[in-house]
Amino acid sequence: MTVFTSLLSVHIGVGLFAVAVGLLPIFTRKGSRLHRLSGRVFAGSMIVLLICAWAMTALQPDPYFLGLSATASLTLFSGLRVLGRKRPDLNPGDRARPLDWIVTLAAAGIGLLTTWMAIKGYGDTPPQILIALAYGALSMSGWDLWRFSRPLDWPFSPRLWTFEHLWKMLGAYGAVLSAFSGNFLTFLPPPWSALWPTVLFQSLSVIWIAVLLVRSRARPAAA
Repeated sequence: MTVFTSLLSVHIGVGLFAVAVGLLPIFTRKGSRLHRLSGRVFAGSMIVLLICAWAMTALQPDPYFLGLSATASLTLFSGLRVLGRKRPDLNPGDRARPLDWIVTLAAAGIGLLTTWMAIKGYGDTPPQILIALAYGALSMSGWDLWRFSRPLDWPFSPRLWTFEHLWKMLGAYGAVLSAFSGNFLTFLPPPWSALWPTVLFQSLSVIWIAVLLVRSRARPAAA
């Protein structure tokens, strides 16, 4: 068994586990003990999965692996880091650190590289999938770079971290589900076998955040 095959075996096994356990943080009450515990388990499994993914990308460079690894890494990293940057208005220590800038700029660079590879036709992956991955990396990195440079400007609010965490962790789950679907749900026509999780979870993020915003505005009115 080669190193690549060994990494792939671990990657697939942990990925299947992440697909299953990742449902718990989504459907459990936010802030509950089960939500926090299952979230940590999901994050740990994603870290192992991504270590394998980056190692396989280094051994056998591929635009799909590169774009997916960058997007999933940024969504997970940023979704967890935002929990430590809840109130930059009250605590200067809650603002972006050098590590945040480095990871985000690297993801943006890979997003641009993936876009170029899609345009040039590198690899066997349909360009629609590569563009979707590049969009994920570039949109999130662009958002984070704005937040890092102007932490108190629009659309800052004391609860913004809640919406960011929700959006980014759903993005991380969508990334692992896209890989699962693209490789195992082969009865779905390409490229939608790999794209539908991205469309679904991006839509859910928008709807969920809109509901939270409406509820947060309704509470002061009721009070």
